[in-house]
Amino acid sequence: MTQAPSHIAVLRTDRLGDMVLTLPMFNALRSRFPQAHLTLITRSYVRPLVHEADVIDDVIYLDEDQRPLREILRMEGIDTIFFPRPRFSEAWEAFRAGVSRRIGSGYRWYSMLFTTRVKEHRSDASYHEAEYNVRMVSHAFGGKQPPVELVSPRHENVATKSTPPWIIIHPGSGGSAHDWPAERFGQLAKRLSDELNAHIIVTGIESERSVCDAVMSVCPEADDLCGTLDLDDMIDLIASSCVLCANSTGVLHIAAALGVGVVGFYPTTPSMSAKRWGPYTEHAVVLESGLGDDMKKISVDAAVAAVKSLL
Repeated sequence: MTQAPSHIAVLRTDRLGDMVLTLPMFNALRSRFPQAHLTLITRSYVRPLVHEADVIDDVIYLDEDQRPLREILRMEGIDTIFFPRPRFSEAWEAFRAGVSRRIGSGYRWYSMLFTTRVKEHRSDASYHEAEYNVRMVSHAFGGKQPPVELVSPRHENVATKSTPPWIIIHPGSGGSAHDWPAERFGQLAKRLSDELNAHIIVTGIESERSVCDAVMSVCPEADDLCGTLDLDDMIDLIASSCVLCANSTGVLHIAAALGVGVVGFYPTTPSMSAKRWGPYTEHAVVLESGLGDDMKKISVDAAVAAVKSLL
């Protein structure tokens, strides 16, 4: 355990936004252990986020690799593994594979499976989610907290920012927090189109068709791309835009990683708040509900002003 790690893995298989906020661990690990081999273990839906990430040496997609996790860990010679979002089955497989260092939460019934148990309640929102992830490195190896550096999914933006500005309205979410009403997104889109002559683009997955339709009914001049883009296309579109307006969801964090301006809409309950889940970038304006998590308290005027300030 005193020997420096030679092959470090980070295992995370949940949502896109969570992955964006987990990838800064690789910058922290590369800075600390420049000679170590760094592997991400995940699922293939995040491939567009990581296929240009030079800080990662190898990516293993569990839904494409035919080997059991225990066999992967043994055959790849992984001696250290981080579990930013632990699951019993994964921790058990790492234990049975004999991985020397296993870093995870100290507040699970199966925490005895970890050699380093991180005793931080993330629901308290004492830190941002990206900071919680990066702090795992110092918990495992000591020293001060490394800085958070987001990993962009593109080496460079795919297009020059256009005039009039391209503004993305993304009214849906993954359901992990309270949402700003779709009708308000529509009113925001309409005003940005009228006042700035902006090119408004409405995005979302096909299951979010109803909220996208609500936006389009108020701002019919917008381009409706709901359900038409895969993740690679969505990343390219965001990289080409000036501002993205969204609830707490994955595309918001992708925009932050790309350096695109973000207007985010958040409740204030700590576990859902911007303090923990907000865009980790200086190019952002966060609008919060205030006490009671009534998202209707966020006015369209405030959202218009936020977009204008970013432009």
